[in-house]
Amino acid sequence: MKKILVIVIALFTAIITLAYMYFSGLNTQRENNDSSLYAATVNSAVIFSFQNDKSIFDILKGQNILQEVIGETNYTQLQSIKDYILTAPNLNRIIGKQNIYISLIPGKDKQIDLLYSTQINSEASKNQLMNALVSAKLQLDSSKKITTITLPDSAIFYLAIKGNLLLLSSAIKPVSNVLSASTNDNNKFVQYIKSTSRLTKNSLAEVYINFKDLPLLLKATMPGKLNGELSVLDNRNTFASLIYNFSKEKVLLTGTTQDNELNDYYQLFSTSNAQKTTATNILPENTANYTVFAIENYATWKKNLDAWFTEKKELNATSNILKNITLKYHIDPNQIFPKYFKDQLITFQLNTAEKIGAINLSNGEKVEQLLLDLSSDYGDGIKLFKESDLLYSYFGEPFKKFKRPYYIIIDNYMIFANNASTLQSFLNSYKNNRLLINKESYINSINQLPNTSNITFFIDLDNSSEIFLKNIYLPYYKHITTEKGLKNYQSFTYQLSGDNGKFQTNVLMNRKQQHLTQDSLKLENDSL
Repeated sequence: MKKILVIVIALFTAIITLAYMYFSGLNTQRENNDSSLYAATVNSAVIFSFQNDKSIFDILKGQNILQEVIGETNYTQLQSIKDYILTAPNLNRIIGKQNIYISLIPGKDKQIDLLYSTQINSEASKNQLMNALVSAKLQLDSSKKITTITLPDSAIFYLAIKGNLLLLSSAIKPVSNVLSASTNDNNKFVQYIKSTSRLTKNSLAEVYINFKDLPLLLKATMPGKLNGELSVLDNRNTFASLIYNFSKEKVLLTGTTQDNELNDYYQLFSTSNAQKTTATNILPENTANYTVFAIENYATWKKNLDAWFTEKKELNATSNILKNITLKYHIDPNQIFPKYFKDQLITFQLNTAEKIGAINLSNGEKVEQLLLDLSSDYGDGIKLFKESDLLYSYFGEPFKKFKRPYYIIIDNYMIFANNASTLQSFLNSYKNNRLLINKESYINSINQLPNTSNITFFIDLDNSSEIFLKNIYLPYYKHITTEKGLKNYQSFTYQLSGDNGKFQTNVLMNRKQQHLTQDSLKLENDSL
């Protein structure tokens, strides 16, 4: 009996020991697998990721799109790393098919630095890696903690190895920052990436965005604060995980966007079903950008808006605005907008930088009558609200800066602006049918995406040229307007559709259509 008991205890001890060793091994492996991901997120708001696989380099090399989007300098840098480091036989075996992360990091002197982070295989050592670099005929200076590498094309990079983590950058600071950073197991961005990534399953490459840190990156490209239309990117506690879809004609990313703040305005749309967008049909042809919101059911949505006002400690203020209107004008505003608002609100900016807002209505004539006592006439059908913040009280954040706007109601749309001249400019385009929807380039852009969504951000790159010139540093403006940059691109679209608290997401940068000339048609026919 004692022998049996000893055997049982021994077996039990062995099982516990093996289990401990097994799960400890898993934890160590998990730490190793995550080390490059943790490194990639240090001071970075945008991360591009792919597996170390020759096929992806062959695909990307065949696309001018990558060079145009990231710029010639960054593309040349990536090409050098691929040619002299990642595809060198000995080095490639040491790295294997590990994930490679390219992080965009704000640098000095209005620069954006790139940090490359990956891992060496568990059976490889630092010495093997250094020997492989030497065998690849790279010049190394290992006299300091961070190794300097000079490639055959004279490009200089800085290398560091920490455990199985490999870091590489053309600037020394991103590397040193990672080495001095502590691993935070509660890094929510890392956890989000791990929970959404499909890199090893069915995606060629992925892009991850941390909108909370994005302003720091954008400050490298523009002076001042993120104001105006870019204010939507300021202080957003939001993550996005997007899959890169191969195409020679466009940059298309699909995936999810997750708002981490329950009281964020955009969260009001995250549980709604996507709606067909029609408010964009009124936009003038010189529209530089727009943001359109689609509301499935206003009564339900308004309750959530009031909760949003409560969180901001503004519910009493907005309620008092409506009560004062009732007392002063003997009008119940709740019988106007809640009753006759249809389903969409939109803000847009013209190429002159003028800003306009609009909502669609189920009965524009009735709303015009009900607002008579609340408005003063300006002329040509344009009126001015007598009271402030009425639109903000019913629709929230997008209309915050339209405190007491001029407005006009036409074809079941209320269009408003802070200056009467802006509305007159709009009316001139609208009445003469000079609309964005009539432009072939715009139609081509919007036809690339679903026609239903809850929120859509759109930028027409040509119409935004003057706005860019005034708001971003010259090197980045040149990148947008040159042939080797984004000159041949028509638009940028970020489309969000509600999905149980998060958003299904489409991001599109669409190329301009190439018009066939008589010569090109002749060449095409001759080739047939």
